[in-house]
Amino acid sequence: MEDQEEKIKVCVIGAGAAGLCAVRHLAGNTIFEVTAYEQTNDIGGTWVYNEQVGLDENGLPIHSSMYQNLRTNLPAKIMNFPDYITMEGRQPSCVSHQEVLNYLKDYAQHFDAQQHIRFNTKVEDVRFISSDSRNRDKWSVQVKKLKTNETELRYFDAIMVCNGHYFDPYIPTITGIKSFPGLILHSHAYRKPDDYSGKKVLVLGAGSSGIDIGIDLSNKAACVYLSHNNDRLTSTLPLNMIQVAGVESIHETTFHLKDGTTVNAIDVFLLCTGYKYNFPFLDKNCGIQVDSNYVTPLYKHFINIEHPSMCIVGIPTVVLPFPMFQMQVQFFLAVLQNRATLPTKLVMLENATLKAPKKRHAHKLMNHQWDYNNSLAIAGGFDRLPAFYQLGYKAWSVQRSMNLLRYKDSKFVVSEDGQSVELVI
Repeated sequence: MEDQEEKIKVCVIGAGAAGLCAVRHLAGNTIFEVTAYEQTNDIGGTWVYNEQVGLDENGLPIHSSMYQNLRTNLPAKIMNFPDYITMEGRQPSCVSHQEVLNYLKDYAQHFDAQQHIRFNTKVEDVRFISSDSRNRDKWSVQVKKLKTNETELRYFDAIMVCNGHYFDPYIPTITGIKSFPGLILHSHAYRKPDDYSGKKVLVLGAGSSGIDIGIDLSNKAACVYLSHNNDRLTSTLPLNMIQVAGVESIHETTFHLKDGTTVNAIDVFLLCTGYKYNFPFLDKNCGIQVDSNYVTPLYKHFINIEHPSMCIVGIPTVVLPFPMFQMQVQFFLAVLQNRATLPTKLVMLENATLKAPKKRHAHKLMNHQWDYNNSLAIAGGFDRLPAFYQLGYKAWSVQRSMNLLRYKDSKFVVSEDGQSVELVI
């Protein structure tokens, strides 16, 4: 048996889906010794529904952005980790947040992940110390035990940041917003449509959450204005849901829109404007910077180029998240074990340069996600994702845009050989 001292000590920050995936793969390999820190008292991260908003019992901001009626906007079948396919989601293909949380709990139990997680423990400070004689990096991690307020300093060889990116709301600057007398909230604090019965609500943003929450609200609200600057949605929408242009300015209850029109007598302004990447525990010497949601310098969107013994799992957006987490985690472990070799720093920095027209879209992969995942599998020497993930995602994308009201109820069928997928509404 290997000397305990020779094990690679890895710190995992967060026990949501990405953190659990990291723990599962680290714990399954005797070369690693893993400790995961989770500031809440349970696994699941953003998938843990909490009716509370604001602060939790420890005085920390509520992490979860789940709302009561949320169902996945991806078919459950293609949300599975490839090594634990137990969410079937045949019909309806999209499942409730509770079903996803149950899946994550089953996953953690199946791979005995929980024994490596320290709950109610907040990571306060992570800093790079040095590289030792064997060229192994050293990191210090200061944590606070929330139940006792004790702090503890631990040392690790590698850091896997898995703290998610759906907890720090992005609030745009809008002229005149302070004159609005009604309720202003971000989708992060939205829970139930009943709270908005009979109200006129303006939802800003037509990404996934803006559309889904707008539809959810339409069951109770008098009227929902979906305000955005994207191309008009062509799908049928609820009768009391009206698409309008983006907001230019606000004067009391009148909203001036970017096409010169106005909407009046608004009661509630709901911002579905996304989130900011935030790593408050990383010391400056870690070398990570965030500028308008462009996180740098990262190789392949997740490996810290300054100190490649640190990675941040799950930054790319418009992807299949859980399968991508597994690809990233496996690649990082291959790097730590010297089974995969990183290119020169110059090549990695070139890979990290901004390829999108706007910084906030730097990590938007969309159809590039398949080449991305394959590149990790090839370089790391592990299996690519089965074909049904890409086929299912493509079929789903078509159905969703055509039928926003009913696509979640579709039937998701994968052929026996896994080479074709059918989505039937």
